[in-house]
Amino acid sequence: MIVLNYLHGFNSAALDTDGKVSELRTRFDVNLINYDSFASHDAIVEMIDAQRVAAPSTAFIGTSLGGYFAALMGQRLGLPAIMVNPSCDPHWALAHYRGVTLENYKLPDQPPQALTAATIESYAGTALSADPADYPIPPLLVLDSGDELLDAEATRQAYAGLGEALVFRGGSHRFEHMGDALDGIEAYINRQAPSAS
Repeated sequence: MIVLNYLHGFNSAALDTDGKVSELRTRFDVNLINYDSFASHDAIVEMIDAQRVAAPSTAFIGTSLGGYFAALMGQRLGLPAIMVNPSCDPHWALAHYRGVTLENYKLPDQPPQALTAATIESYAGTALSADPADYPIPPLLVLDSGDELLDAEATRQAYAGLGEALVFRGGSHRFEHMGDALDGIEAYINRQAPSAS
Protein backbone atom coordinates (compact mmCIF):
# COMPACT_ATOMS: atom_id res chain seq x y z
CA MET A 1 0.00 0.00 0.00
CA ILE A 2 1.18 3.52 -0.79
CA VAL A 3 2.29 5.55 2.23
CA LEU A 4 1.32 9.23 2.26
CA ASN A 5 3.45 11.47 4.46
CA TYR A 6 0.81 13.99 5.60
CA LEU A 7 1.81 17.57 6.43
CA HIS A 8 -0.50 20.02 8.19
CA GLY A 9 -0.68 23.75 7.56
CA PHE A 10 0.53 26.76 9.51
CA ASN A 11 -0.50 26.85 13.19
CA SER A 12 -2.25 23.49 12.90
CA ALA A 13 -1.56 19.81 13.63
CA ALA A 14 -1.83 16.44 11.93
CA LEU A 15 -4.29 14.42 14.01
CA ASP A 16 -5.96 11.03 13.67
CA THR A 17 -9.30 12.74 14.28
CA ASP A 18 -8.97 15.02 11.23
CA GLY A 19 -11.66 14.29 8.63
CA LYS A 20 -9.19 14.70 5.73
CA VAL A 21 -6.89 12.12 7.31
CA SER A 22 -9.78 9.69 7.80
CA GLU A 23 -10.78 10.04 4.15
CA LEU A 24 -7.21 9.51 2.94
CA ARG A 25 -6.94 6.37 5.08
CA THR A 26 -9.75 4.74 3.09
CA ARG A 27 -7.21 4.36 0.24
CA PHE A 28 -3.75 4.93 1.65
CA ASP A 29 -1.51 4.29 4.64
CA VAL A 30 -1.07 7.77 6.16
CA ASN A 31 1.97 8.80 8.20
CA LEU A 32 1.17 11.93 10.22
CA ILE A 33 4.03 14.40 10.44
CA ASN A 34 3.82 17.15 13.03
CA TYR A 35 6.26 20.04 12.86
CA ASP A 36 6.57 23.44 14.54
CA SER A 37 5.23 25.78 11.85
CA PHE A 38 6.70 28.75 13.74
CA ALA A 39 10.23 27.39 13.17
CA SER A 40 12.51 28.44 10.32
CA HIS A 41 12.25 27.01 6.82
CA ASP A 42 15.35 24.82 7.17
CA ALA A 43 14.41 23.62 10.66
CA ILE A 44 11.00 22.47 9.35
CA VAL A 45 12.66 20.57 6.49
CA GLU A 46 14.79 18.75 9.08
CA MET A 47 11.72 17.93 11.23
CA ILE A 48 9.86 16.54 8.22
CA ASP A 49 12.86 14.53 7.04
CA ALA A 50 13.24 12.97 10.50
CA GLN A 51 9.59 11.84 10.61
CA ARG A 52 8.92 10.77 7.03
CA VAL A 53 8.46 7.19 5.99
CA ALA A 54 11.24 6.37 3.55
CA ALA A 55 9.81 3.52 1.50
CA PRO A 56 9.67 2.90 -2.27
CA SER A 57 5.89 3.47 -2.46
CA THR A 58 5.83 6.84 -0.73
CA ALA A 59 4.42 10.27 -1.52
CA PHE A 60 3.91 13.56 0.29
CA ILE A 61 0.61 15.35 0.75
CA GLY A 62 -0.03 18.57 2.62
CA THR A 63 -2.44 21.44 2.99
CA SER A 64 -1.58 25.16 2.91
CA LEU A 65 1.98 25.52 4.31
CA GLY A 66 2.07 21.72 4.41
CA GLY A 67 1.27 21.72 0.68
CA TYR A 68 4.33 23.88 0.11
CA PHE A 69 6.53 21.50 2.09
CA ALA A 70 4.99 18.44 0.40
CA ALA A 71 6.04 19.83 -3.01
CA LEU A 72 9.46 20.84 -1.68
CA MET A 73 10.14 17.39 -0.17
CA GLY A 74 8.90 15.68 -3.32
CA GLN A 75 11.25 17.86 -5.36
CA ARG A 76 14.23 17.11 -3.11
CA LEU A 77 13.61 13.37 -2.88
CA GLY A 78 12.19 12.66 -6.34
CA LEU A 79 8.82 11.56 -4.97
CA PRO A 80 5.21 12.30 -5.92
CA ALA A 81 3.67 15.19 -4.01
CA ILE A 82 0.13 16.48 -3.64
CA MET A 83 -0.22 20.13 -2.66
CA VAL A 84 -3.69 21.00 -1.38
CA ASN A 85 -4.67 24.71 -1.27
CA PRO A 86 -0.93 25.37 -1.05
CA SER A 87 0.91 28.42 0.18
CA CYS A 88 3.31 28.52 -2.77
CA ASP A 89 5.25 31.55 -1.49
CA PRO A 90 5.31 31.39 2.33
CA HIS A 91 7.57 34.44 2.55
CA TRP A 92 4.63 36.50 1.27
CA ALA A 93 1.81 34.53 2.94
CA LEU A 94 3.34 34.32 6.42
CA ALA A 95 4.16 38.04 6.47
CA HIS A 96 0.47 38.65 7.28
CA TYR A 97 1.06 36.99 10.68
CA ARG A 98 4.23 38.87 11.65
CA GLY A 99 4.15 39.52 15.39
CA VAL A 100 0.60 38.20 15.82
CA THR A 101 0.15 35.85 18.78
CA LEU A 102 -1.89 32.82 17.75
CA GLU A 103 -3.53 29.96 19.59
CA ASN A 104 -3.63 26.56 17.89
CA TYR A 105 -7.30 25.50 17.78
CA LYS A 106 -6.25 21.87 17.19
CA LEU A 107 -3.89 21.88 20.18
CA PRO A 108 -5.66 24.06 22.77
CA ASP A 109 -3.27 23.02 25.57
CA GLN A 110 -0.29 24.39 23.67
CA PRO A 111 0.73 27.95 24.63
CA PRO A 112 0.06 30.66 22.02
CA GLN A 113 2.97 31.52 19.72
CA ALA A 114 4.02 34.50 17.61
CA LEU A 115 5.73 34.36 14.24
CA THR A 116 9.04 36.23 14.24
CA ALA A 117 10.50 38.37 11.49
CA ALA A 118 13.51 36.02 11.36
CA THR A 119 11.27 33.03 10.66
CA ILE A 120 9.47 34.88 7.87
CA GLU A 121 12.81 35.97 6.37
CA SER A 122 14.00 32.34 6.36
CA TYR A 123 11.53 31.82 3.47
CA ALA A 124 12.93 34.63 1.29
CA GLY A 125 13.59 33.32 -2.22
CA THR A 126 12.03 29.92 -1.55
CA ALA A 127 8.77 30.19 -3.51
CA LEU A 128 7.81 26.98 -5.29
CA SER A 129 8.85 26.82 -8.91
CA ALA A 130 6.08 26.71 -11.51
CA ASP A 131 8.42 25.03 -14.03
CA PRO A 132 7.85 21.27 -14.29
CA ALA A 133 11.50 20.85 -15.36
CA ASP A 134 12.52 21.82 -11.81
CA TYR A 135 10.88 18.67 -10.37
CA PRO A 136 11.86 15.02 -10.89
CA ILE A 137 8.09 14.41 -10.58
CA PRO A 138 5.89 17.53 -10.89
CA PRO A 139 3.47 17.82 -7.95
CA LEU A 140 -0.31 17.54 -8.23
CA LEU A 141 -2.20 20.74 -7.44
CA VAL A 142 -5.53 20.27 -5.62
CA LEU A 143 -7.72 23.31 -4.92
CA ASP A 144 -11.03 24.40 -3.44
CA SER A 145 -12.18 27.40 -5.51
CA GLY A 146 -13.78 28.89 -2.39
CA ASP A 147 -10.47 29.23 -0.52
CA GLU A 148 -10.95 32.41 1.52
CA LEU A 149 -7.24 32.86 2.42
CA LEU A 150 -5.38 32.17 -0.83
CA ASP A 151 -6.53 32.99 -4.35
CA ALA A 152 -7.22 29.54 -5.82
CA GLU A 153 -7.62 30.82 -9.39
CA ALA A 154 -4.34 32.76 -9.26
CA THR A 155 -2.59 29.64 -7.92
CA ARG A 156 -4.15 27.47 -10.63
CA GLN A 157 -3.03 29.86 -13.37
CA ALA A 158 0.47 30.35 -11.95
CA TYR A 159 1.11 26.60 -11.63
CA ALA A 160 -0.84 25.42 -14.69
CA GLY A 161 2.41 24.26 -16.30
CA LEU A 162 2.82 21.51 -13.71
CA GLY A 163 -0.06 19.56 -15.28
CA GLU A 164 -3.75 19.03 -14.77
CA ALA A 165 -5.04 20.33 -11.42
CA LEU A 166 -7.96 19.01 -9.40
CA VAL A 167 -10.21 22.02 -8.76
CA PHE A 168 -13.42 21.72 -6.76
CA ARG A 169 -16.18 24.31 -6.68
CA GLY A 170 -16.77 26.04 -3.36
CA GLY A 171 -15.18 24.69 -0.23
CA SER A 172 -12.70 26.66 1.87
CA HIS A 173 -9.04 26.96 2.80
CA ARG A 174 -9.44 23.95 5.09
CA PHE A 175 -10.30 21.94 1.93
CA GLU A 176 -13.63 20.20 2.04
CA HIS A 177 -13.39 17.83 -0.93
CA MET A 178 -10.84 15.20 0.09
CA GLY A 179 -13.30 12.37 -0.53
CA ASP A 180 -13.95 13.73 -4.02
CA ALA A 181 -10.22 14.08 -4.69
CA LEU A 182 -9.24 10.49 -3.83
CA ASP A 183 -9.62 9.08 -7.34
CA GLY A 184 -7.52 11.86 -8.84
CA ILE A 185 -4.84 11.56 -6.14
CA GLU A 186 -4.64 7.80 -6.59
CA ALA A 187 -4.44 8.12 -10.39
CA TYR A 188 -1.65 10.70 -10.07
CA ILE A 189 0.39 8.49 -7.72
CA ASN A 190 -0.15 5.39 -9.87
CA ARG A 191 1.15 7.27 -12.93
CA GLN A 192 4.41 7.91 -11.05
CA ALA A 193 4.89 4.27 -10.00
CA PRO A 194 7.89 2.64 -11.68
CA SER A 195 6.80 0.28 -14.44
CA ALA A 196 7.41 -3.42 -13.97
CA SER A 197 10.35 -4.71 -15.98
